[in-house]
Amino acid sequence: MKKRKLILAVIMITFLFAACGKTQKMPVLLPDRADIISIGVTDGEKSAVSPNTEKEATEFIDAFYAILVDMETTNKESVTDAPTNKDYIMINLNCDDKGTTLFYYKENGIEYVEQPYQGIYKPKTSLEEKISELFDLADENLPAIITFQAIVLEASDLSVLVTPVEDSAELVSSDQFSIPNKEEIELQEGDIIEIEYDGSIMESYPAQLGEVYRITLIEQAEAKTMWDRIPMVKINDKLYYDTGRESTAEGRCGNMDGQITSTVDGSEIPTENNQSNFGSGFGYQYGMDDTIEIYMNDKWCVFEYREEK
Repeated sequence: MKKRKLILAVIMITFLFAACGKTQKMPVLLPDRADIISIGVTDGEKSAVSPNTEKEATEFIDAFYAILVDMETTNKESVTDAPTNKDYIMINLNCDDKGTTLFYYKENGIEYVEQPYQGIYKPKTSLEEKISELFDLADENLPAIITFQAIVLEASDLSVLVTPVEDSAELVSSDQFSIPNKEEIELQEGDIIEIEYDGSIMESYPAQLGEVYRITLIEQAEAKTMWDRIPMVKINDKLYYDTGRESTAEGRCGNMDGQITSTVDGSEIPTENNQSNFGSGFGYQYGMDDTIEIYMNDKWCVFEYREEK
């Protein structure tokens, strides 16, 4: 009798250990269909969300949800917040108060859906088509991008006044456009730029564009145009350009290192030492990092040497 009880006990213990050693298959945990207001997907580069019209949204979410509730469990385990070493697509089931995140990927041609720390599942019906449908829908809804080239008439850090190049469709609407310079690109009169915008033109003069996405410098004007705008001086056979900065040097020596003795027109380049294109009679001192500091208008203005190109 004792021997029989011992055998039964051994069998029960063996069964318990065997049961504990198996991976328990956990069903996917999904919110109720009625609580889902949208489904979003992202592959890390672009994102998309289910249609926003009521009928289309309902039909799409119903179809997507039907695939998710009809998946096979696998023996694979999910032990991380997101799949590792896989090109996955994140699926978000969005509800009013919270959402559920799943991960979709393919491995050896087989589709998988992973729910972190819950399990990894195989859709019985392909989910790839519905995800592609979402991304295609997002591409269709991308804003229009219209591009044209224009010549800069005036430029500042805030805006650019341009005229469209010949044969440009925008030239029919207006010969001048005021473009916001959001990126504060350094431009000068005569530069040719490319403008990307949403295709809408406001009725004003100068005309304005609806939304400007980007400004790109295509071709710089010849340097002579810039010489009209940048004061420069030639000292020791080197050209120094105005930086627009005022010197902050302290404990300055009272003696000048030199003086500007001659000048040329603002559209010309100084060709002699101690000559400028903004006037004469100004004293200067040598500054740090190959700069010249010129005293004029009751302040020390910093000029820097730039290698000639």
